[in-house]
Amino acid sequence: MERNRGIGILCQKHKPVFSDVAERLRSAGFQVRFFHPQSHLSPEQIADLSLIVNKKTLPSALPALRHARRTGTALWNNLQAVILFSSRLVGLRALSEMGFLIPEVSFEKPDGEYVAKGYYIWNDEPELNGEGDFYQELIPTEPVDYKYYAVDDGSEIHVAGRRVTSKLYGEKQFIGQIEIRPALAASLRELVERFGLRGVGVDLVKDGDGQYWAVDVNLAAGYRDTGLEPALTESIITSLPSE
Repeated sequence: MERNRGIGILCQKHKPVFSDVAERLRSAGFQVRFFHPQSHLSPEQIADLSLIVNKKTLPSALPALRHARRTGTALWNNLQAVILFSSRLVGLRALSEMGFLIPEVSFEKPDGEYVAKGYYIWNDEPELNGEGDFYQELIPTEPVDYKYYAVDDGSEIHVAGRRVTSKLYGEKQFIGQIEIRPALAASLRELVERFGLRGVGVDLVKDGDGQYWAVDVNLAAGYRDTGLEPALTESIITSLPSE
């Protein structure tokens, strides 16, 4: 495994989790550079990297990621999955196929309360009872999201979670850790395996009957307050191409 070439991370360098991961990688002997998620990486920059950690991918970065794949620079999350899951509707369908309950979707505003969403993850943020490309039934629940995260370190798929206040009602704030539900963890691991992912997050809400509903899937997860930094570090290292 080459250690004299770099690892590029598409992420703002002040993000706490990946700042920590970068320091762990440097301590292990790797060179690490951060690039803004909108970066138009040049062929010369790509050629100087062994791996691109596409932690967050915006449309402007896709040509560079395609070039990287063609020229042999490895990607952490595979490009096909990144493109597929940029579509919110594809993501919801994938979650349903893995066994998650998902809210009903329509292309006209429902009679009751709903969440308006854009077709693509890089468009506007979901909005309660607003305007969107499609409309998702609002599950009656407390204004709390249950965020599940999975990281494949090459030998194990680690799952962790946390509770945060819903962004539909204001700024997101951390509430606390959660007890991982085995059935949800199993569905999340199946998602990772089916699509060959290295890291992913799923947002869920819990209704009054204790049922969990998956409302979003995110390949640009932040992993904050999960303790997954060691797993992320190992996942990146094991994603590097062998000599």
